[in-house]
Amino acid sequence: MTSEFLGFVGVAVLIVGVFFLLYNYFLNRHFDFAKVKSQQEIAFPLRLQAYERLALFLERIKPENIFTRLNYNDLTVEDLQGAVIPEIKKELNHNIAQQIYIEPAIWDKIVMAANTTASDLNQQILAHKNLGNSRDVVLQILKNQELLCSQTINSVLGDLKADIQKYF
Repeated sequence: MTSEFLGFVGVAVLIVGVFFLLYNYFLNRHFDFAKVKSQQEIAFPLRLQAYERLALFLERIKPENIFTRLNYNDLTVEDLQGAVIPEIKKELNHNIAQQIYIEPAIWDKIVMAANTTASDLNQQILAHKNLGNSRDVVLQILKNQELLCSQTINSVLGDLKADIQKYF
C-alpha cells in the first residue's frame, strides 16, 4: 500500500509540476504580449511626439526663425547679442524632457546644435557690430549662407529623421 501511495503521490507531483510549467509558460507569453502591446500603444506615440517636438525645436533655433521671434528692429546691437543666447537656451530647456524618448547620441547632437547656434550667432553679431544697428547686423548674418549653425542644424535634422525611420 505504501508503494502504491508513493506512486500516486509521485504521479500527482509530476502532474502538478507539468501543470505549473505550462501555466508559467503561457503566463509569461501573455505578459510579453501585453508588454509589446503597451509599448506600441503608449510608448511609441510619446516617442513620435518627442521627435516632432525636437524637429520643431531645431527649426525654431535656425537664425532666420530666431531673429523673427526676437523682433530685432526694436533692439540695439548689444540687446540683440544679449537676447540670442537666452532665447536658444529657453527653447532647449522647454524641450529637455524629450531626451528620455530618443537615442542619447541624437540628444547629444541636438544639444551640440543649440550650443553651436548660440556661439555662431554671438560671433556673427560681434563681427558685424560695427554696422551700427541691429537690423543691418541681422540682415548681414542672414545673407551669410555659410553659417556653421545652419549646416549643423540641417545635419542634426537629417539624423533625427533617419533615426525615427528605424521605427517605421
